[in-house]
Amino acid sequence: MTLSEIKEHVMFQTNNDAEDVGDFLPALTDYINEAYDRLVVVWAKAHVIPGSDDWPPLREYEESETPSDPRVDTPRTPEWTHRYMADWATWLVYRNGNPQKQQRGYAYRESFLGMLAKIADEGGMDGLNEDGSQKQYKFFINIPR
Repeated sequence: MTLSEIKEHVMFQTNNDAEDVGDFLPALTDYINEAYDRLVVVWAKAHVIPGSDDWPPLREYEESETPSDPRVDTPRTPEWTHRYMADWATWLVYRNGNPQKQQRGYAYRESFLGMLAKIADEGGMDGLNEDGSQKQYKFFINIPR
């Protein structure tokens, strides 16, 4: 998923709540980058840092700009983790809302935190089985192997 697709997923999860779009849309990229950083810490034991060659923050290309580095708008973590970044961003959108919105957001927060815990249990991108083979993330179903 690209940054734009993750944003669309957040909008879908928040039911495209038009009354709140103006409040959270300017911060949505920051919310997604926060999720990306949290994920990278567990996955690669690194941080998302501006100017980094390994883990640059996500940003969208300007219309006049030619994409010289596709990594800038697409997370470098496995594709199956991208939806969870949208979950964290959805939680951040809901956390400052009224109690009903906060309640809706807890499921998204728990989804993201659960995924982080499972990746940590598996050893992140360096997780190896006892025989030296790469772990297969046994806690996730429907992940292509």
